[in-house]
Amino acid sequence: MAFISTFELLLKPQLPKKLTDKEPELSPLARKVLQGYFLTIANVTNELVFLSLVVTTRTPGLDPKKILTVLDTTGVDGPVSSVFDGAGGIQKSRFTFPINANDTGLFILQPDATNKKLREEANFELRGYVEISISSVSTPKTTQLLITPEHRGTFFGTEKAELGEIAYVLPLANGKSLFELSKDG
Repeated sequence: MAFISTFELLLKPQLPKKLTDKEPELSPLARKVLQGYFLTIANVTNELVFLSLVVTTRTPGLDPKKILTVLDTTGVDGPVSSVFDGAGGIQKSRFTFPINANDTGLFILQPDATNKKLREEANFELRGYVEISISSVSTPKTTQLLITPEHRGTFFGTEKAELGEIAYVLPLANGKSLFELSKDG
C-alpha cells in the first residue's frame, strides 16, 4: 500500500453565513463551493491491472448517500466497486477497479450534488487521505503507474456572481508521480 495524498471534499458556502450576516458587503463572496478529489492514474505497463484505493477519514466517514464515485476511462463515467466501513472513529473505504495496459483512468470522489437535501443544507465537508495498492484479484504482482491527484471545485449560488471554477494539483506523499507497486509491499 502506498500513500498518494490528502483530500478535502466540500459542499458548503465559501464564507460562513454568520460572517456575511455581520458584514453584508461580503455577501457576493458567499457563493457555495462543490469541491471533489480527482485522481488521474496511468498504467504504463503492458498488463491489465486491478487497483484498490483506500480512502481514510475520521467520523463520519464516507457515506454512500452523500458521496459520488466514478471511474472514467472511455469518456463515460462508470461504476466503481466499493466497500464502505461503517464502524465509528477512523473510517476506511475501499474502491477497486481495473486499468487496461497503457491506459489512463480518472477516479472521481466528490459530494453527491444530485442529493437534493445535501445541496440544500450545503454544510458538508470531509478530509482524509488516499492510499493505493494492487488488488488481490489482479494477476500482475507488480505495476508502474503515473498518478496525479487534484482538487476541482465549482462555485455557485448567488445571483450577482456567475459560476466559477478552481483546480489545483495536490502534492504527492512520495514526491514523485511514478508509483512502482508490488503485491509484496
